[in-house]
Amino acid sequence: MTTRTHWPVIVVGAGPTGLTLAGLLGRYGIDVLLVERNAQTVQEPRAVSIDDESLRTMQSVGVINELVPNLVLGYGSEYFSPGGRPFLQVKPTTLEYGYPRRNAFRQPVLERILRDNLARYGNVPALFETELVEFSQSAMQVAVRLRDGKAPIEVSCDYLVGCDGSRSFVRQSLGIDMHGSTFRERWLIVDIEQTTDPTRDTKVYCNPLRPCLSLPGPNGTRRFEFMLHDGEQDADVLAPDHVTALLRLYGRDDEAVLQRKVVYAFHARMTDRWRAGCVLLAGDAAHLMPPFAGQGMNSGVRDAHNLAWKLAAVASGQFGERLLDTYEAERRDHAAEMTQLAIRMGQVMMPRGRLQALAW
Repeated sequence: MTTRTHWPVIVVGAGPTGLTLAGLLGRYGIDVLLVERNAQTVQEPRAVSIDDESLRTMQSVGVINELVPNLVLGYGSEYFSPGGRPFLQVKPTTLEYGYPRRNAFRQPVLERILRDNLARYGNVPALFETELVEFSQSAMQVAVRLRDGKAPIEVSCDYLVGCDGSRSFVRQSLGIDMHGSTFRERWLIVDIEQTTDPTRDTKVYCNPLRPCLSLPGPNGTRRFEFMLHDGEQDADVLAPDHVTALLRLYGRDDEAVLQRKVVYAFHARMTDRWRAGCVLLAGDAAHLMPPFAGQGMNSGVRDAHNLAWKLAAVASGQFGERLLDTYEAERRDHAAEMTQLAIRMGQVMMPRGRLQALAW
């Protein structure tokens, strides 16, 4: 526990966005307090694709050498018709940012590496099992109340950044709304270990009877995403026999070790604004997108990279606080474009009927 009462920046949320932002600020020499309500970083796989821009950011944070051995570098995608015929291959080969465009990873590994990296700086303490309870701001700073299960902790900061996910307490406390839509379709996510599938690429099965994605992962892991139909109940689709039957439809992994299974609904939403005075939003707190382009987490990392140097420049007195207005101006349209790309890719992956599917 730190006894310091004022910080240049407090970051709320120790997911990929918050950890990246805190790490970059620490490397820029800015003192940061990182607050996370959970006891540790995530232990189950969530995001599974990291792109070339995010790897450049990881290089900037200083963790690229630890991360690369835990990646599947440079995978592509292969699309299959309802009859199992491959009709499209996407194999990015360019290296504009020095790394392959698409790479598979496991989020628990990334978050562990990013968290361990904070200790290198000495100016970024992380308070886990600590919850943001309340905050208020004046023209110059933000008063923050935290709770760690004991007495309340009163601190303040020049800037507060909410990286606290889709249900962001920071966003809700500001009264900032999210607008957009939720996909009607729900998806069953199945993560496995000890796969027998040697394929390095994503397989996209454009089958209206059961659309499916099979994504590669490092160290013998693989993810399957099965679209569910109206009327299918969570308890039924999560039953072990049902999961095994689905795996048999699209591979040889019914004997693999099941790591995780969960039902998700996907969203395409964005906040009205990303900044309110001395408080800013980043990652899922600011925007949500379907996973079909693999850009949800990567967009949050882009937010962190864009915001970090600006916060550092303002906090150190090099620039005035108006520089922070360029954060949303530069990131909003790009995040919106990535959301639309994901929606378009989802339309290919989820044909509404056999006639549309046969067109592939």
